[in-house]
Order: sequence, then C-alpha cells, then structure tokens
Amino acid sequence: MKLFIALCITLFTGVVYADYIEVKQADGTSYSSSSNGLHVCYDKRIKVVVDGDMYLSYRGCTREDIKCSRIGKVHFGKYPTRYKASQALNRCRNSRPRFVD
Repeated sequence: MKLFIALCITLFTGVVYADYIEVKQADGTSYSSSSNGLHVCYDKRIKVVVDGDMYLSYRGCTREDIKCSRIGKVHFGKYPTRYKASQALNRCRNSRPRFVD
C-alpha cells in the first residue's frame, strides 16, 4: 500500500511540474508547450458582477513559446523575462491581473 501511495505521489508531482506538454486537439492538430515560454495564455475568462463588484476567473492558464492566438488561446500577456512570465502565470492562475480590459 505504501508503494502504491508513493507511486501516485510521484506520478502526480511529475505532471504538475512538467517542463514539456504536448496537446492533441479534437480536429487532429497538436502543439507542444514549454513552461519556459514568455507568452502567458488562457482558455477562457469568466467575469461576474455582483452589487457593482467585478470578479474574474481565468481558466486554462499556460506559458507558451508561441503567440496564444496560434494555439486557440487568449493573450494574457508577453513578458521580457522568464521570471516575469512566471509571476504573470501565477497571477493568471489566481485570477489577479494587473488591469482588466
């Protein structure tokens, strides 16, 4: 049982911290993703207004080496360094953009 739990933790950790991901879409096209890209993209943004307060939720946040529009995602931002892109990815995942368009 301990071996099974250790194996599950190892597999889950490997997926969470993957450096390279290949995505195959329903239409048969595929693209590769690198966690070192300078483009931060997301699949969709949900905007909710309650009593005049706006809440945002970003879904499918990733870092890419290519423009977001080329892979069917929305542009969150392009950053000059990997560190800035990493910070932006965290803001995207936590739904805390610097400004809202």
